[in-house]
Amino acid sequence: MGSGDFESRWLSPGVSDVWTRFLTVTHRLEHQIDRRLQGHHGISQTQYEILVRLADADENRLRMSELAERIVTAKSAATYQVKKLADMGLVEPHKCEYDNRATWVILTDDGRERLEAAAPCILSLVRELFLDSINCDQARELNKLLATWSNNLDDNEHLPKGQ
Repeated sequence: MGSGDFESRWLSPGVSDVWTRFLTVTHRLEHQIDRRLQGHHGISQTQYEILVRLADADENRLRMSELAERIVTAKSAATYQVKKLADMGLVEPHKCEYDNRATWVILTDDGRERLEAAAPCILSLVRELFLDSINCDQARELNKLLATWSNNLDDNEHLPKGQ
């Protein structure tokens, strides 16, 4: 479907309701997780995700551009969050020794401790706010839908701009 097709078509009321509910639920879920993480551990969901990505990376470090890609955000937004984490002593940014344009982000021991302290909170919230409200069949169906959307996004990432 080309971009022109979207300009002339409105969503039907039922489909519009699904889209609006999807956006509302995902935003509310993120907001509640953010609020609880901030209240109990002093970090946001995005900052938690950065710590997770670094903990999972070789040598607990990633280049800033790769980190931004893994958390699905703009490099400037990742840089902002990394600065906040660095100010808390949870990560250390280092200039790349062989590429002056690149910066490594390294998880500190304090960052690992904060991550390990926050992990049970996140897991509890995922269960409480998301998984406990659906049964196994619904979870499988949701997983299929998410895979379909993910594959569609993958396919469309490679389209030229404007399509």
